[in-house]
Amino acid sequence: MNREQEVARATDGVALPPGVAIRAWTDADFAAIQALSTAQGWTTPTARPEASRASWQHAWPALVAVAGDEVAGFVRAITDGFVSMYIAELLVAPAWRGKGIGAALLEVCHRLYPETRLDLLCTDGADAFYVREGFRPFPGYRKRYG
Repeated sequence: MNREQEVARATDGVALPPGVAIRAWTDADFAAIQALSTAQGWTTPTARPEASRASWQHAWPALVAVAGDEVAGFVRAITDGFVSMYIAELLVAPAWRGKGIGAALLEVCHRLYPETRLDLLCTDGADAFYVREGFRPFPGYRKRYG
């Protein structure tokens, strides 16, 4: 089964707003990912575009929620497929927030790898969303190089 088929199966029955679909990201989505990230204040996709694009190319699940030609949200995750899945990025465009897209993206990641736990870091403003989705806070650390 290819990734498109896996995602189609994993999205079956997931609640989404009318006209919104979740699919595997493609390279053509990268400009929209950069624009949404920049609007959120996330600098890596524009400051380091080659590295950011490569991170999307090597990550899985890497999904976008689309409404027609518009990318309404995205998630980029990394998993071993058995125990852990790390949500590296999850972002929903401001006009689409509060409509269930973020929750749906996380649900599809979970359905693709149902035995894994989801781990992530988030910004302060996103705490309430993750708590509402059943995540529990735990201490974490990050160190930047370069």
